[in-house]
Amino acid sequence: MPLSFSEDYIGKVRRMFGLNMYEAKIWLALLSQGRSTNGKLSDLANIPKSRSYDILVSLENAGFVVRELGKPITYKAIPPSELLANIKEKAEENYKSQIEKIEKLKDSEVLKDLQKLYEKGVTFVKEGEVASAYQGLPSAFMRIKNEIRNAKDEVLIVSTEKSLEQKIRALNRALSEAKAKGVSVKIYAPIEQLKEELEHEINKVGKFTKLNIDLGRFIIVDGKTVFIFTQNDKDVHPSSEVVVSIRGDYLVDKFKNLVEAHSK
Repeated sequence: MPLSFSEDYIGKVRRMFGLNMYEAKIWLALLSQGRSTNGKLSDLANIPKSRSYDILVSLENAGFVVRELGKPITYKAIPPSELLANIKEKAEENYKSQIEKIEKLKDSEVLKDLQKLYEKGVTFVKEGEVASAYQGLPSAFMRIKNEIRNAKDEVLIVSTEKSLEQKIRALNRALSEAKAKGVSVKIYAPIEQLKEELEHEINKVGKFTKLNIDLGRFIIVDGKTVFIFTQNDKDVHPSSEVVVSIRGDYLVDKFKNLVEAHSK
């Protein structure tokens, strides 16, 4: 008789452990038995036997179950507490492996060729006339982080109260790297009193100054590039945000003057 698990519960298990529907059902069935065969698990999970074997192989490769040889072949569930430790260890190994691959890419001939291709492309656009637009905060923040990592002198962040914490969280690592290189990080917002946790995070990467009016949201890097968040953060979803970057000393200087005129 098939086991009865609610769709909501199965969904939670799937999200928690990164499983698909069939994997979650088979694993839950095996956990309820401790040790079982392919055929019985197929019946308990109400999954075709033609699929359950492949699912068990997938769970075995992921470290969720152990196959015990014999006639018939049986499968044993790994205790969930032990499984978490295994998953953590595997994630750390994968992370380390990915970082090593990325580090190796820095010196690869392909990357050098791609960089030359890019530099050749940007020479067709005159400095001071460059403008780009980014749809969605994830895309915009990725570009902003790259710009901050290449900063040499100063990063200036102007935000509303609503969005400041979001920006600090998204840009934290890039700002920390910039500060470590000696880049000055200045953060402005019309906030009387920062939350203790937010103040702590800001102090680790730069200096906060209160604005006496709401100037909107923009980020200036090295006095040459300004990223302007064009919409009201109270009315737009992060995925629909439009951020415009403009490169040019004259316009950026005006933005800096505006901040200086309204900061305490």
